[in-house]
Amino acid sequence: MFENITALDIGSSSVRMLTARTGLRNFQVTGLSIEDVIPEEGDSPTEAVRRAIERLLADSDPGNRTILCNLPMERAIVRNIAFPFSDVEKISAAIPYEAEENLPFSIDELIMDFQALKSPRTEEARIMLAATPIEAVREHVTILADSGLRPIRMGLEANALFECYRYFNRIPGENIIQVDIGHEKTVLNVVGEGELLYTRCISLGLGTVHREIASINHTGMREARLLFESLNLDLTSIENNYQRDFHKTLGLTRPRLKKIYDRTVSLVEELVEQILLTLRAFTVEYGALEFGRILISGGGANLAGIGHLLSRELELPVASLPFLQGYPEQAIQTQFPIVFGTMLSYLNSRRQAVNFLKGEFVPDLAGGSRRIYYLAALFLGLAGILLLANLAVSSFLGYRTGAQYQREINERYMRYFHARQPAEDPIKAAAAMLNEEKKQLDTIDALVQPGDRVIDLMTDITEKFPGDPDFQLSNMVVNEGIVRIDGQVSSSRIIDDFKNRLLETGKFGSVDLNTNISRKNEIGFSLVIKQSGKKTPPKERME
Repeated sequence: MFENITALDIGSSSVRMLTARTGLRNFQVTGLSIEDVIPEEGDSPTEAVRRAIERLLADSDPGNRTILCNLPMERAIVRNIAFPFSDVEKISAAIPYEAEENLPFSIDELIMDFQALKSPRTEEARIMLAATPIEAVREHVTILADSGLRPIRMGLEANALFECYRYFNRIPGENIIQVDIGHEKTVLNVVGEGELLYTRCISLGLGTVHREIASINHTGMREARLLFESLNLDLTSIENNYQRDFHKTLGLTRPRLKKIYDRTVSLVEELVEQILLTLRAFTVEYGALEFGRILISGGGANLAGIGHLLSRELELPVASLPFLQGYPEQAIQTQFPIVFGTMLSYLNSRRQAVNFLKGEFVPDLAGGSRRIYYLAALFLGLAGILLLANLAVSSFLGYRTGAQYQREINERYMRYFHARQPAEDPIKAAAAMLNEEKKQLDTIDALVQPGDRVIDLMTDITEKFPGDPDFQLSNMVVNEGIVRIDGQVSSSRIIDDFKNRLLETGKFGSVDLNTNISRKNEIGFSLVIKQSGKKTPPKERME
């Protein structure tokens, strides 16, 4: 059945909207839009959000649409609970007793829902219990109702973030950490073997930096946010920001720039500390898990060098969450995964994922809402009759021509794919060969991307490696055009010569060297090498 969907992601600094149309077996995204939340003097906390939603809906008709949204994670209480049995009815009956012990509110004041999680032990069942005050849901529903929207689903941002990863991910069964850095919060997901295992909302976001800028420059929050975005801060080194002179064009002195830089780096360090605390809590419940990488998204993912800092502190590769890769607008890639995942969560897990529209908030889907499907049902019945007639005719013709068709299709399969023998199902065999070729192409594209060739960068560096046998490497990390090399040498002269040779090529913006003498004739070193020049934006690839 065809369905028009509008999904909303309501944040503290902006509201994102996605519109889509579903078909019999797939869906098509028809629109992506975003509006800033701009508070005015005397506004209530929700008035600016309401105006942003109205601006989003100015050119669209929300009538006859399925409305989806999420409850902001900071308004929800999430607990992981284990049970010694797996019967869903028994778990549902036990939830109120567990809630009284695990939640700091009276259950009469809460709306609760739960979803199953993968358990590390076969003898137990594990769930994620989500709860929120009734007033929080009422406030959210009221904001939407004032704009003529009646949501049928209010899920969790953590689920939406995970669904987006699952849709675009091409590495099966991996263990990863998702980090979505927003304005006032960071959503953290732990994913093991392709399943959501653990989630947490961390009360840290870019808003702390914006408040620092507003305090320094005596401006409002919106002006502070625009200045921060225009500054295009590079977190790898304060010297890089001094050299680019962006701060001068924005009217910032060096001391003020240094304060903003230090506060941003401090935010990342606080975030790293909270991520480590979360992983320790996860390990207590699930045991140790070896992670392959960290995937970042949200407005904070646009900060230059944040991947380098996270990778250095957490000792894991850091990459952007795969979402609409090749799309030219970075803001779309980083800020729309959650609203996209909101739609996917509805389409894929209608009965399994958390939904806060319970009790008094259950939407009235009877009566008038159902009448819009009557005409569709009539046409569906007529289509069924025509389909049966068509099947009867097709079966009769297929009986006469099936053998000839099979011979022709096998002949073409053997000719086009250079096969020596016919296949039992030549179309399926050809599709399998094509998919294998696509996987190999995707692997090559992931390693060698247009405009930012990792192989060329590594070649430029390795050509200048010292020939001395005492030059030993212990670690090399490549991230966002920045290479970090760790190792040991017997003499500081060797590594100094290496650094100078790299600078003489003119291909690198900076080469920073740190050394320490661990023992006689063994000097540890760490080189941070950054490419010079601007990256060429990748060509848009239509899929």
